[in-house]
Amino acid sequence: METRVAAGWKVIGVLGGAWGCCDGDAMGSEHLLAGITDTKGEARAALAAESVTKASVLAVLRDREGRADAWSGDDGAGDSISSADVLGEDGDRRRMLTGAAHRAFEHAMGEARRRKGADKSTGSGSRAGSGSGKLTPEDLLRGLLADGDNRCAEVLALCGTTGDAVLARLDAGAAGTVDGDDLPAGLDPRLRPTRDALLGRSRYPMPFWLRWLTGGVNWAARPTAWIRLETESQARLLGHDRAGTEHVLLAVLATHEVARAHPHMLAEGAQEPDDRYLGGERLAALGVDYAAARRALAADDVLGGDVRPADSYVDAADDDRGTGPLVESLLQEGTRALRLVQRMQGAGSP
Repeated sequence: METRVAAGWKVIGVLGGAWGCCDGDAMGSEHLLAGITDTKGEARAALAAESVTKASVLAVLRDREGRADAWSGDDGAGDSISSADVLGEDGDRRRMLTGAAHRAFEHAMGEARRRKGADKSTGSGSRAGSGSGKLTPEDLLRGLLADGDNRCAEVLALCGTTGDAVLARLDAGAAGTVDGDDLPAGLDPRLRPTRDALLGRSRYPMPFWLRWLTGGVNWAARPTAWIRLETESQARLLGHDRAGTEHVLLAVLATHEVARAHPHMLAEGAQEPDDRYLGGERLAALGVDYAAARRALAADDVLGGDVRPADSYVDAADDDRGTGPLVESLLQEGTRALRLVQRMQGAGSP
């Protein structure tokens, strides 16, 4: 039997995060993936470059929690094994690994052994933390990606990518050549900051304690809370000192278009019918989109005044009612938002 490889401290952190995501008796490959997205290093960077982040993976897991039809496979639950049998003192006799999670660890340990052997044969060290032959998050990610039929692969597909694409990013990262990711087709490039905030790759300005509380939050499941943050972001983006209703309108459009481009994020919390984004849908039906609104705003910044402060419209919004009532109020009063929409429609009535 091959010698067991000890887990490095980062992998211990991955395990802690993964156990925290478990909603059953055994840790699966999807939970290990979630744990990797919450640790620093090349593995997380490779995943993030493919839009697989802590926020996106947790959104998928939460959406599937407790659902009988949640997954296409059981991740080898019938072959579950005690984590202590796989990880020794780094595991826990009472906590189980699914068959897929077990296979990922076995593959990762093979990677660590080969790396250690290569270091010895060349007489050279390697990247920090790898020369000792201890298990790293990069080893574990390679182990997860080696199995194309586990729940990790299913999460990647839901996030719009594949194991091969992530592996290419990981290999490029090892060579120091990771590039940025591509935006979803049709998404205005100026919406990159909004998309990055949704995926958790950037954070809205807020007090530290609130940043900590909202780590991993899926803003797409909380549209009016997202609009509140995005309104201020849109004002800053345009160099405006104070947010007006036109910025609220831009925030409605931005969040709606970004959410639609990331259906795995939009799915969490969806009901039948899903009316959370009715405001954005109404604007889209009027032929109003983010790019058009930005063009109209740039063409002529004279919109007059607002009837009342912009934040009063957002304060009155309720996540449970979605964005429909918010847009209705913006278009019912003599707001800068209404005049901007009228400008885009040739002064017609929306």
